[in-house]
Amino acid sequence: MDVYIKEIEYGSPDYRELRALWCEVFDDTPEYVDAFYETFGDDIRGYAAVDETGEVCSTITCHPCGTYRDKPVYVSYAICTRKEKRSQGLAAMLTSFVRDKVTEAGGISILSPAEPSLVSYYAGLGYEPHFFAVKRAAMSPEFDLEEYDDFDEFDLDIEGADPTPFRAQIDLQRMPAEKYNRYREAFLAGQPHIEPSAEMLSLIEWDSLNGCGLYSVNRGDAICAVRHADPAKVVLEELILNPVLKELSFDIDAEIASMIARHFGAAETLFITPGHGSCQGMVYGLPDEQEDQTEEYEYYCEKPYYGFPIG
Repeated sequence: MDVYIKEIEYGSPDYRELRALWCEVFDDTPEYVDAFYETFGDDIRGYAAVDETGEVCSTITCHPCGTYRDKPVYVSYAICTRKEKRSQGLAAMLTSFVRDKVTEAGGISILSPAEPSLVSYYAGLGYEPHFFAVKRAAMSPEFDLEEYDDFDEFDLDIEGADPTPFRAQIDLQRMPAEKYNRYREAFLAGQPHIEPSAEMLSLIEWDSLNGCGLYSVNRGDAICAVRHADPAKVVLEELILNPVLKELSFDIDAEIASMIARHFGAAETLFITPGHGSCQGMVYGLPDEQEDQTEEYEYYCEKPYYGFPIG
């Protein structure tokens, strides 16, 4: 099969094919894909592998997401191929094409494997596991397993996530994106992490439902990005603890997550915590120099906490 790579213009007939394939594979809505492209505007690019008939066979979306080691970072996202066109190397061709365009322009290319089996696949394209996180679930203190039949479908590691010792009310307060980023940079200092752009954070806020968004927890104990909330579950894009608080208890993130579930009237919270877990992001084009690992933190807290001054 003869194919060529074509850049996709937002709103064009080819874009509508890209959007339809994206929605089919990832179960997103057309409105979400449109909002995704509109959020990044001129900085987002769609590419397609097109066959000799002009049919869009495989697609990829590349957009900026922030900086890492002072270099711009671009995400290869929503990589998908029509069922009848799979196993022909089309996704690998598109991924490599975008990878080279990003790095030749001086950027870093990253992607997030949708499942563990894809880590070795993307490693074959030169990507290295670099960003890690732990995915967990924590039940609300009011959780009743007998009344909630769908709990097994989430299939996440909840070992050690018993929330029963933690009974205090939780204080969640909305945060603007700029302030959320300041806390995030302080809490993740010394860990490999990307500083997200304003567009990335605004996309999280746009995608949130039922009044969710970016929050501080107990005025500086933690921060979280709430992607979705309904009576079954709350989904956190990330839950990041104040490092001082994290040192006090290994399981305090699950305790906080359980109280977030209760706050939203949900059965449980699904959350991601940066750390030594599974591969969350793979990288191509890292600078050669070693990362400066520092143990100095500047805390952005609105209240004193264990002797730290108000920031």
